[in-house]
Amino acid sequence: MAIDLSTLITEASAGDVQAQLQLADLYENGIGVSLDNSKAAHWYRMAAEQGSAKAQTHLGQMYIKGIGVAEDYTEAIHWLTLAADQNESSAQASLAWCYQQGLGVSKDLNEAFQYYHKAAIQGHAPSRYNLGYMYTNGYGVDRDDKEAMRWFTKAAEQGHSKAQLNLGLMHAQGIGTEKNQTVAAKWYLEAAKQGYAKAQYNLGLMYVGGHGVPQDDQEAYMWLKKAADQGYARAEFDLGLLYVNGLGVEQDYQQAILWFQKAAKQNYAKAYYQLGKLHAEGLGTEKDETEAVKYYQIAAESGYAKAQYRLGRLHDKGQGVETDHVTAAEWYKKAARQGYTKAQYVLGVHYAKGKGVTQNFIKAYAWIYIASNALDPQINQVLNKVSMRMSDAEIIEAQTLAQSWQEEYGLSQCL
Repeated sequence: MAIDLSTLITEASAGDVQAQLQLADLYENGIGVSLDNSKAAHWYRMAAEQGSAKAQTHLGQMYIKGIGVAEDYTEAIHWLTLAADQNESSAQASLAWCYQQGLGVSKDLNEAFQYYHKAAIQGHAPSRYNLGYMYTNGYGVDRDDKEAMRWFTKAAEQGHSKAQLNLGLMHAQGIGTEKNQTVAAKWYLEAAKQGYAKAQYNLGLMYVGGHGVPQDDQEAYMWLKKAADQGYARAEFDLGLLYVNGLGVEQDYQQAILWFQKAAKQNYAKAYYQLGKLHAEGLGTEKDETEAVKYYQIAAESGYAKAQYRLGRLHDKGQGVETDHVTAAEWYKKAARQGYTKAQYVLGVHYAKGKGVTQNFIKAYAWIYIASNALDPQINQVLNKVSMRMSDAEIIEAQTLAQSWQEEYGLSQCL
C-alpha cells in the first residue's frame, strides 16, 4: 500500500499524534522517504510534547546516541523519565542504563536496579538480562546467584542470547545451581544458533573436551570456525591449535599460522607464542629462530608466563639471540612470579650457580622450594642438594622468604 505522504504530513502538522509517530518512523527507517533522522526527531518531539510515551522514549534514546539531534544526556533523561513514569518499559530500561553509567545523572546503581526491575516485570527481555547481571555482581542489590539465574532464565526463554550464554556459564560452573554440563551445553547451543560468537566458542570447547556433549572434534571445529569467522580472538587461536594437531580437520600448519596471525592482530598473547613456536620449529614456514624470538618477545611483554620462560631459555642457549644469562634470569623471574613452575625451578638453579645473577643459596632454595609444590622428584632432589650447602638457619630464612613471595605474588603454598 502506497504511503500518502502529503496527507500524513497534513495530519501530523494538525497535531495528530499517530500521524506524527508514523511520520517519524518513516523518516527514521527510510520507508517511502529518504532516511532523515533530523525530521524523525522533529516529529517524535511533536508527539512527545503531547504526552506520547513511545515518542518520548524514541526522542530520549536519540539524545543518548546523538542521532538526529545533538547528543544531550540531560535532555535524554528528561524525556525518558516522562515515558518511564507512564510505565514504558523501553524508557525504563534506557533510564536504568543512564543511571548505571552515570549519563546525565549521578551514577546510582540502586536507581538503575529499580528501573530495570520495573521494565523486567513487564517482560522486557534486555532488562531481565540486566537484572540478572546486577544480581550476579551485587550491583545496586545484594549479590544473589539464585535470583540472577531466575532472571537470566526468564530472558533466555525469550531468546535473549546473552542471557542464554550466562545461563550456560552458571550451569557449567555450578553458580546458583548444581553444576550440570549438559544443561550448560543446551544454553550455549541456543545462543550459538543466534550467532553469538562467545557461545559458539564455549560450545566448541565443550565438544573438544566432551563436556555435556559427546566428544566430537569435527563439531568442535565447526563451532570454533563460526566464532573465529566473526573475529573472536580466542576462537581464532583455538582453531589454530586444531590445525596444528589435526583435530576435526586435516593437519595444516600454514592454516594454523593464518589463524594465529588473526588472533595475534587482536593482541592475543598466546597466538604470538604459538607463532614463535612454529617459526622456531620450521612448521608451516621456514625455520627462523630470530623471527621466533620476535614473536616470543611480544607474547612475553604482554605478560604471558610461558613465553617469558621460553624467551629466558633462548637467551640462555643463544638461540635466535646472543647468549645473555642476565636477560634470561630477568625473564625467568617474571614468569616465576606468575607461578610458572619451570621458571621458578630454573631461576633457583641460576641463583645456586650464580648464572646471570649473584650467587645466593637462600634465594635459590626459596625459588626451588616454591617450585617443589609441583611434586616433581627432580625438583626435590635439587632442593636437597642446595640445602646441603646451607645452614639450618639459612634454610629457615629461605623458607620464610619463599612464604613471603607466595603471599606477595599470590603463588601456591608449598606442601
